[in-house]
Amino acid sequence: MHLSIKRQPGLKTRIRRDDVVQIISGRGTGKRILAPGEDVKNRGLRGKVLSVDRAAGRVVVQGVRTIYKHQRRSRDPSRPGGGRIERDGSIAIADVMLVCPACDRPTRVGIRFEQHERQGGAIKVKRIRVCKRCGADVERR
Repeated sequence: MHLSIKRQPGLKTRIRRDDVVQIISGRGTGKRILAPGEDVKNRGLRGKVLSVDRAAGRVVVQGVRTIYKHQRRSRDPSRPGGGRIERDGSIAIADVMLVCPACDRPTRVGIRFEQHERQGGAIKVKRIRVCKRCGADVERR
């Protein structure tokens, strides 16, 4: 009997926390009041990645897709107030592209491998993300 291993979607990603990404598609926060001349779509907005959920294939980007949680007032002194609590919602990881810090444009990401020799002769392989447009290294900010 042959057992096959099911891969979870979205396990491999080249977007990490604290990266700056640009939204390439998708809608905004839904039914919000728009200013004159404002478009509902968030396409073209940039923001910092707050968290990455690789198993679900979603990222939380700062300032994009704000979610409101309506909380009732409480008598408990540790939770006073109530009202509308804002937080950033998640969007699909396929709807964002990494912004290269060198060329300041949204880009695809490649991987370059470097070999470093440690004491005792052991070799360590380091993975470095590379911009596909300009070839510059994408370092952590």
